[in-house]
Amino acid sequence: MKRLLLALFLYFLFFPANSPAQCINEKLSLPIYKMGAELVEKFDDQGNEIVRIEYDLVFNSKESFRSLSSDWEYTIIGFADNGVKDLDLKLYEYDESTEKWSFVAEDKGSESYSIVKVKPEVTKLYKVEIIVYEFIEGYSAARYGLMYVHD
Repeated sequence: MKRLLLALFLYFLFFPANSPAQCINEKLSLPIYKMGAELVEKFDDQGNEIVRIEYDLVFNSKESFRSLSSDWEYTIIGFADNGVKDLDLKLYEYDESTEKWSFVAEDKGSESYSIVKVKPEVTKLYKVEIIVYEFIEGYSAARYGLMYVHD
């Protein structure tokens, strides 16, 4: 799956002429929904089910929350436009008895996309932290996409 994301990212990075750009920080950036649409098509072709898609701006970090079922193994994919050099995801589960978040997994790669997997033992609330560790020079904000996928 990382190869698919890398291939799609590189395609959009080097062939942006076919995609109208949007401005962030007075610089042109690729429309994040177009990158997401390519991923949706690939996941559909592979028979995967996308259970959530989110697009937003990120300046440093963001949080996203979702209840995940113990019936599935999830792949959570974060990806960013061409203003981000390094995007990471951290996954936490909520413990109702302690009312605290516990660390579950992270992707510490240095790419502009990130992937974490989880197979919950019980259905519960999870938090995904979307973190931009490094922007491309001249950027201080970017658009990101986040997808929750299972077979």
